[in-house]
Amino acid sequence: MPELAERISRAGQGSRERGAITLMHALRRVSVGNVALVGDASGGVDAITGEGMRLTFQQATAVAAAIARGELRTYEEAHRRMLMRPMWMGKLILQMSRRAKLRGRMLGIFAENPKLFAQLLSIHVGQATLGRVLSTGAQLGWEFLAA
Repeated sequence: MPELAERISRAGQGSRERGAITLMHALRRVSVGNVALVGDASGGVDAITGEGMRLTFQQATAVAAAIARGELRTYEEAHRRMLMRPMWMGKLILQMSRRAKLRGRMLGIFAENPKLFAQLLSIHVGQATLGRVLSTGAQLGWEFLAA
């Protein structure tokens, strides 16, 4: 798109760059009495991928079901299960961001094996079976050791 590239190259900056940070936090409890927390208020995960929005809708559904059963305490366990994968993936991403050598090795592995990267993304968005999670973890570990 040469015309667009030319127009963009002449454009000035319209505002300061802004973005969300990835901040992860977990709470000991997300409900008490007849009050329940959902979404970012109930624990933060990756702000870049939209995972928080998906979790908010999933948590709202779980809260509604718990209220319908008259057992809001059951939301606690459901909430913990919902956050396990996103928290694990978020911790992995944050570790890579803090360690240049680790990040370089991982990015090199992903560049050489885009399918492995795609598998990791499918885990991140919850589209992987337990078998796929285990096999991807084993493959990633092997590639990391061999790199």
